[in-house]
Amino acid sequence: MLSRQQAKDARLQRQEEEVREQRRRSADRRFQAYSDFLTKARSFRNAAETYYLHPRHRPSLAELDSLVQLANDASALVFLVLESDGTYQGCRSVLRALGKAQEIIHGIDSGTAEDPWTELNMLLGRSMRDFQNSARSELQVKGPAEPWDSAGRPGLVE
Repeated sequence: MLSRQQAKDARLQRQEEEVREQRRRSADRRFQAYSDFLTKARSFRNAAETYYLHPRHRPSLAELDSLVQLANDASALVFLVLESDGTYQGCRSVLRALGKAQEIIHGIDSGTAEDPWTELNMLLGRSMRDFQNSARSELQVKGPAEPWDSAGRPGLVE
């Protein structure tokens, strides 16, 4: 009888360990997907900043479009692995911001200011920070989760 109880306890312990390992792998996959998506979105944001603020080293429209496409492609994995509505909405917000930025850069959106970088900087920065904060919350990463505010930090997205 003792042996049967020990076997049952050992089986339960293995099952609990398997569940913990599965959760760890899930968190690792989400962390990788979220960081890859943010990295690609920030690459576009940095290129857009160069496009507007450093005309001598301006990337081509094709390069900017390619960076948007890379971020868009990376979002597919985010949508597959996310586990919270906040992260879902945050990813969608970043994608909308990237699309809006692409429209502005291509001149499709004519309702922007003469110097659209300020608007783009706020739009991209805020949406990426919101996604980042949602992902951090979902992954239970400790640390500050502050809203993005470019006042006092012009041109900076953390």
